[in-house]
Amino acid sequence: MNRTVVITGTASGFGLESTRLFAARGWNVVATVRKEEHLAVHGDLPDVETLLLDVDDEEAGAAFAERAIARFGGVDALVNNAGYYHMGPVEAASMGQVHDQFQTNVFGLIALTKAFLPHFREQRSGAIVNISSISADQGYPYTAVYAASKAAVAAFSEGLNIELADFGVSVKAIFPGAHATRIFTKIDQAGDIPPDYLPGMQRFFGMQGTGSKPAVTAEAVYEAVTDGKIEKVRYYTGPDGVVIPRVKQILGAEQYWEEFRNASTGNPSPLWTSLVPQGQEPVEFAL
Repeated sequence: MNRTVVITGTASGFGLESTRLFAARGWNVVATVRKEEHLAVHGDLPDVETLLLDVDDEEAGAAFAERAIARFGGVDALVNNAGYYHMGPVEAASMGQVHDQFQTNVFGLIALTKAFLPHFREQRSGAIVNISSISADQGYPYTAVYAASKAAVAAFSEGLNIELADFGVSVKAIFPGAHATRIFTKIDQAGDIPPDYLPGMQRFFGMQGTGSKPAVTAEAVYEAVTDGKIEKVRYYTGPDGVVIPRVKQILGAEQYWEEFRNASTGNPSPLWTSLVPQGQEPVEFAL
């Protein structure tokens, strides 16, 4: 009997590529989209059921979980991919935007996870994979609210990994670096940005790496679901996503932060430039 995975936010990017990868490898997939116009996005894939789900609606999780479990007779994995990207100086962000960022990336993710936990606990197996970000490892400027939401996802994943270990359920977090996805075209940008911030924003975003294709992260998602390493939580993807944790380990936390801060303010040292991939041109990316 084929295994079944639920993947949220599958209209584009990591979710789309993950849906295609799991389907190609013989899994049943319950794929969610937020808009009716995207319900046919996986129409060419066998054993993929595409359902509407707004992860911001915390009350919808329980009914959706029941429907997903019933569709293929069970669920073996949940991939919490749905999210969005708020960008801009904190000063220019409205508190509504801050709440929206956490509602989607944190509260909605937790609510949907809770809806599936009884199923995983009772069957004594399962995998939960949450999409975090390399920016969760330290605060990135001009995406501080986004980075904070993804740091919350990372901490939540680590805590839940231990909570569920006795039940044979693994919980993982994916930390993508720069990726060419549509998330950057769907940003929620802070309004009325004071001009004083613009040089710093241009400098920081200009230094980002050119990124890798979403399929790279989809492979990491598949690995996290299937590798059987219940004790492993963190999976890093993309050139900078893989390199940055290693650089931090080499330099130590304090020196790494000093190097990162200097680079972000326009004064990268030769050491930083030699160790961390540098961007060459403006790109679409998910920090």
